[in-house]
Formats: sequence, structure tokens, C-alpha cells
Amino acid sequence: MLYAVGPTSAMGLSDPTFGLLLSAGSAGSLLGFLFAERVERRLGRARSLLLSIVGGALSLGMPAITANPFLIGAGFLIGGVTIAIWNVITVSLRQRITPDRLLGRVNSGYRLLAWGTVPLGAAAGGALAQFLGLRAVFVIMALLTLVNLVGMTQVTTKNMNTAERDGDLSRP
Repeated sequence: MLYAVGPTSAMGLSDPTFGLLLSAGSAGSLLGFLFAERVERRLGRARSLLLSIVGGALSLGMPAITANPFLIGAGFLIGGVTIAIWNVITVSLRQRITPDRLLGRVNSGYRLLAWGTVPLGAAAGGALAQFLGLRAVFVIMALLTLVNLVGMTQVTTKNMNTAERDGDLSRP
């Protein structure tokens, strides 16, 4: 909001225009859910997840590069597409490899970590913005997102297939 809305903000958007900007991410998510299976089939799971990380970093980092609402909107659209692809692949895999009797607990734990840390991130972002400025927060968020690429050395299609196969053995 501080970066985008108001006459003194970097982007200078009005409240309604900011709503339109945010809708680019939602539109991207709808597209991502529609095409996730095709992307996964064409690129494979691991490459699709890599693409999702890069798309997320692009979406988060775009405001550090420009204040142009069309470019930022394009970044949000791409981010929406790639987060939807990430969700389809990871949630489906998690459901396939988790034993039925543990599925509720695993999903609850995942949601607690994913959504429960949002206020901590917001507080950290606010503190960083106070000391380093708003654009620095976008750079830091994009770089932290790219750190996930390190984990992708272990999250390979082969390892996901093995986990899926092993998960099938635990089902009755």
C-alpha cells in the first residue's frame, strides 16, 4: 500500500487502481490452476517447481525494479500463475505420500507454518522498510524466495517419484 497508493507513493495509484493491480495476481492464479497439469506434464514436476520459485521471485522483486503499474501487474500475473502451479504440484504430492491416517495432521501443520508465519513476515518487512526503505524489502523478499532454489537440489523428479511410490506402499 505504501509503495503503490497515494499521490506521494512511488506508483501514485488510487485505491481502485490498486485493487485492479492486485487482481492481476488473482487472474494469474486462475490461469495457473487451469494450465498446471499441462505445465507439469511438459516440464516435469521438478522443473515446474523451479519455474514457480523464479516466477514468485519475479513477482516479489518487480516493484524494486520499476514503479510502472503495467510491468508490476505483469509480474503479479506471472507470480499468480506460478504459485498456482506450485500449489497444484506440492499439495497433490503431499496428499499422495502422506498416509491417510496422518493427512489431517500433516495438512494442519503445513497450514500453520505457511499461514501462521505471515504476521511475522509482515512485522519483519515493516521493520526492514523502516530502516532500509520499501524497495529494499522487495529485493530481500525476492532473494529469500530464490534461496528456495538451494532446496531444489534435493527435490528432484526422481525423489518425488520415489516418495510417491513409497507412500503408496503404506496405503491399505
